[in-house]
Amino acid sequence: MGDAPAPQETGHHEARPRPPQELRQTLGLSMKNSAVVRMIFIAAVALALLAPIHLVKNLIQERKDRRDAAVLEITVNLVTPKTIDVPILSVQVVDPDHADGPGSRTVHMHVLPRSLSFRSEIEPEIRYRGIFRVVLYTAKIVLEAEFPPVEASGPGEPGGAFRWDEAFLSVCVSDAKGIRSASAVVDGKPALAPEGGLHTADLEPGGFSIPVNLPPGEAPVRVTIEMKVSGSDELRFVPLGKTTNGEMKCLWGDPSFLGDFLPEKREISAGGFHASWDVLSWNRTLPPRWTGRQAGLMGQILGVKLLQVVDEYRKSSRAVKYAILFVALTFLSFFVVDVLRRSPFHPVHYTLVGLALVLFFVLLLSLSEYLAFNLSYALSSGAIVLLIALYTRAISRRWGVAAAIAAVLAGLYAFLLVLLQLEDYALLLGSLLLFVSLAVVMYLTRRIDWFALGKEDGA
Repeated sequence: MGDAPAPQETGHHEARPRPPQELRQTLGLSMKNSAVVRMIFIAAVALALLAPIHLVKNLIQERKDRRDAAVLEITVNLVTPKTIDVPILSVQVVDPDHADGPGSRTVHMHVLPRSLSFRSEIEPEIRYRGIFRVVLYTAKIVLEAEFPPVEASGPGEPGGAFRWDEAFLSVCVSDAKGIRSASAVVDGKPALAPEGGLHTADLEPGGFSIPVNLPPGEAPVRVTIEMKVSGSDELRFVPLGKTTNGEMKCLWGDPSFLGDFLPEKREISAGGFHASWDVLSWNRTLPPRWTGRQAGLMGQILGVKLLQVVDEYRKSSRAVKYAILFVALTFLSFFVVDVLRRSPFHPVHYTLVGLALVLFFVLLLSLSEYLAFNLSYALSSGAIVLLIALYTRAISRRWGVAAAIAAVLAGLYAFLLVLLQLEDYALLLGSLLLFVSLAVVMYLTRRIDWFALGKEDGA
């Protein structure tokens, strides 16, 4: 028997799977030598950082909700924003259809002032609930009103007998528990002491009443009411006079005027503000007098809100909106250094730097609850810039690269602070920043052969 013929070799070889170690080495070389592969990994890292950025947004909202709950607890237990209605003169009138017998029925005729003026001096105060604060105030208010003669006839007036000795003035207040004191002078004579609550259900539920022994006659009724109220954040008035003149003074440098009527004149400085209003009769929607219930007594208001301009949660919330922009521009800076200096950074480096950028917003939020916002911003940004600069120096072993990255980050943080201060121009400045950043990158990389960067060494 002869030897068995040796198997003949064919021209095809079965594909042999690469072992994991070889695959990792190939991937590592591709990542190190291919700019395109690195860009894909960098983009993936940036997208993955959206998750912690979202968590930071939720954290800011949670802290803001806690602050709002603390403020609500203070205001509910103490005082609330106040709305002061004008004095309304009310007179009981016997219904002519039910004037006889013990079952006689009375209605109230309500008269609005012919002219009204109010003066208010507001003294602000800061109250704290833990680390949270709320603006409270005590306001000294003087209301001066002139009513037309009540017995003057007019369309729609009741025809019954007026009970002049049971007339009263009503001052509606949105939250009566903030009233500290009140007194009145009617036609130059001190009136009876004000009584809590209103004597009629025709008007708003809260406030106080002042009994007036009103003699019949053709003369107008002049009333001066002095009151002291406590409130929080806002003080509002209802200008229901035929002509209304108002004035507010306060040692608070950040007012926000609100309501249906803005002040005719205003003077605002760091030490406080002074504002005045002039409202005419055709701006009001109520008749000069009516009988029975009338809706919309507090429908039209004017007033002021004492703003807390340094709202750390609002500014932190605005800052975190630029987080992904920060990550993108910082990664872009690292990539440009990567390409120009031929010292590639690994995706792990990008991930750690990205997490440090996200940590900045957490530091800013936590510090701003105890310190001034600008100081908190400086401390947080300085710590992150130093951390990333030292980390870059350890990776690249070049102080020049670390200094360049630190300069870029410092510029970004400074620019973000400007955006936070100039809220109305944030979109414009942000667009200009993106344009300038893209122009700089295009200029620095204009001579790079991107095809050559995709070739492996020795290819």
